Amino acid sequence: MASRKIVFVKSNSFLDVLVHLGIVIALTTLIVMVLFSSILPSTTNHGETVTVPDLTGRKVEELKRFLESRDLTYEVKDSTYSRRHRDRPGTILLQSPEPGAKVKRFRKIYVTVTPKNAPRVKMPKLIDVPFDMAERTLKNADLDLGKITYKPFLGENVIMEQFYKGKKIQPNTYIPKGSKIDLVVGDGLGEKEFRMPDLVLMPLDEAEQLLKGYELLVGNITYVYSSKRELGTVIRQNPAVFIGKKRKGVKKGGPMDDRKRTLVRAGELVDLWVVGNPAPKAKKNGGKEDKDPLEYLDTINIRKYDEIKNYKKRKLDKDKKDDPKKTEEPAKKDSTK
Repeated sequence: MASRKIVFVKSNSFLDVLVHLGIVIALTTLIVMVLFSSILPSTTNHGETVTVPDLTGRKVEELKRFLESRDLTYEVKDSTYSRRHRDRPGTILLQSPEPGAKVKRFRKIYVTVTPKNAPRVKMPKLIDVPFDMAERTLKNADLDLGKITYKPFLGENVIMEQFYKGKKIQPNTYIPKGSKIDLVVGDGLGEKEFRMPDLVLMPLDEAEQLLKGYELLVGNITYVYSSKRELGTVIRQNPAVFIGKKRKGVKKGGPMDDRKRTLVRAGELVDLWVVGNPAPKAKKNGGKEDKDPLEYLDTINIRKYDEIKNYKKRKLDKDKKDDPKKTEEPAKKDSTK
């Protein structure tokens, strides 16, 4: 039976040990270099990167062919509503990695797209609401303002009706975000036409009350300082009562006056010309300027209706003070006699 022999390699010197150690280190370094320069790059595509393109604004249906040609893939990560792209469902809004990033081939790009069906919101109540407020309400609800139609209505710029796709829509009805809402708005005028009332030669306060009764509005008041009529008297109006000029010798509004009457609607403005006072310099009394303008009618600076009313009250109070007998009530007769 053959005997086993163990052979020991004896190193004759410390130099031999260093030589063997150097050989081992060199072989290890060579193996590592081959591994990282040849084997790993072939399995991990090391050094082969591509630039991520900008996908925002594209349709998700276009991504497969577009990215495959660039050795990339994609996955839809989320969907979110966008007013800007509400009419384009499936549009790319966000992406990760971002455009311009360097990634390895066949990297997956995660995208966020607009939904196919927009989220639904409640239709707000706009009836009897002023137009500017209704416009803000629609915007806050992510709804769009559609067609605006004006109709006769005393509430100027007030919403009368609201429509969606040609049909009246009730408040709290669910509709998609971005829907267009058509509105019917009041023009501030009544539906029925009627004859313009005659205000000429009326006191201003009576003319204002008459206009209020007809639901007409007082427009500009112009004061005329050259008329001999009583202060506060209406001497002209616009619109006039009749259309055109009156013929000479024909009585205004008489049987021979064949002019057409002016027709108006509630809510229209009526401008008035009212007698005022020219307010010249105060007259002098005994070499001194008169301090009480009530003594001279033509020295009163009356420009507005409030001043006319104030003047009349002060004039009445002055008359009572000067002649108290005029304002005293007659003594009651004694019924017992």
